[in-house]
Amino acid sequence: MRRIAIISDIHSNMAALNAVLADIRDQKVDAIYCLGDVVGYGPEPAEAMRTIIEVCEPGKIIAGNHDHAVIHEPIGFNAEARNAALWTNQVIRSGFLGFLSGRSKRWKWLRDLPTSFTEGDVLYVHASPRQHLEEYILEEHTLGRSFMGEDPRQLLEENFALVPKTCFVGHTHRPGVITGDDFTWHSLTSLDYRWNIDARKTIINVGSVGQPRDGDPRSCYVIFDGASVVWRRVAYDVERTRKLIIDNPMLGNHLGDRLLVGR
Repeated sequence: MRRIAIISDIHSNMAALNAVLADIRDQKVDAIYCLGDVVGYGPEPAEAMRTIIEVCEPGKIIAGNHDHAVIHEPIGFNAEARNAALWTNQVIRSGFLGFLSGRSKRWKWLRDLPTSFTEGDVLYVHASPRQHLEEYILEEHTLGRSFMGEDPRQLLEENFALVPKTCFVGHTHRPGVITGDDFTWHSLTSLDYRWNIDARKTIINVGSVGQPRDGDPRSCYVIFDGASVVWRRVAYDVERTRKLIIDNPMLGNHLGDRLLVGR
């Protein structure tokens, strides 16, 4: 199988995306796939969209919940996320002269992104197999704890029933693996940043390029070659993105400050 770099949750963070793409070039991959949330939260949505279109394999990019919210309506978002989505909508909206700036093309591209694709026995979605855009699958569920009132066991059972063998997700910004035979969470430290594909069903979180939330501020993505998954952590100029967020009155300062601590 080809060597594939799988990225997710860029969130309009060009400093992070550029650092990750530089690292990917050193890994000699055959293709780059993206699991969504190209935009949202961050200060450079048009640039992020343009770059993802250029570097990712056609047909191997899916929509995330923030991509969807920017085009439609950010229902259920907190105030900071909602304001960021509304501002992003204004930045990329296709107007009368949109064809001159490329906005029209990017708008239609974001609007028409699929929410999943499958290759053989590998499923790619943004959030979960049963709810592609918004449902969280977390370590807490494997410990019997509910995140939004759902039955954690039922959530895991129903999602794994839809996994052909391997499923890659993003959305939570927390990298790791859940095994389907015992519903156990495997952290990156316990895995030493590598997972070897075996007979078990697995849901594999690739982490976030632009807004990590596992306590490590470095960008995160994976290399997948069909037999193994290797996570890569990449340092980037966090302060550059933080300053762009703070200098933008439409984006909350917290969205920049949290990048410093990876939360």
